[in-house]
Amino acid sequence: MHNIIRVLVAGIDSLVGVAIRATLIAEKDLIIVGEANDTHKVRELERKLKPNLLIIDFDSPNFTPPEPVFYLHKSCPNLKMLALANCGEIDLSILRAGGIVGCVLKSEKPQTLVSAIRTVAKGNTWYSPSVLDELVAQEVNELNQDGKATLTEREQQVLSMIAQGWDNIRIACELNLGHQTVRNYISRIYAKLAVNSRAEAVVWAMEHGPKSFRKVLEPR
Repeated sequence: MHNIIRVLVAGIDSLVGVAIRATLIAEKDLIIVGEANDTHKVRELERKLKPNLLIIDFDSPNFTPPEPVFYLHKSCPNLKMLALANCGEIDLSILRAGGIVGCVLKSEKPQTLVSAIRTVAKGNTWYSPSVLDELVAQEVNELNQDGKATLTEREQQVLSMIAQGWDNIRIACELNLGHQTVRNYISRIYAKLAVNSRAEAVVWAMEHGPKSFRKVLEPR
């Protein structure tokens, strides 16, 4: 007899949802008990249906990190959360701070999702190899030898553009990035610098950034 894993899905679009349902229905120990399109519905169904695990789509407008993820982590502390995401568009700081214990890329095989669900449901973590590599790299690079926060070259580019008054759309066009990717970079910058706004991030750059970087931000 199988131990049934009760799964709640959130923000999954129709095409991805069809694929997930088709994958899980073939597994005797996995069952989708409900679907939600916003955080309040997730909380309601979590209390009513008692799922073991939540699959949350990071690309859904109603679940775009960080606020929805932090809300769910706080309001449903016992609910294990597994993220679905596109490669290169993951705000890794959210994974660590928002209680996300697993992340599967949408480009991976369906059986990978099944393995991830079973692993996370048992209380373990599961991340796609590329996501795990990036998480480790960030942990190593977040502090330099002086114990100060460090930004990657791309993050410095984004911060420099913010300091020049560019909005997210212009930054995305200039760097040839998706809008969500730009938002992810900004969230990551905020997390590294321990700031909450564009203005605070610019002040940090002026005070702590490398001389070559600060020079770019100086008024002309």
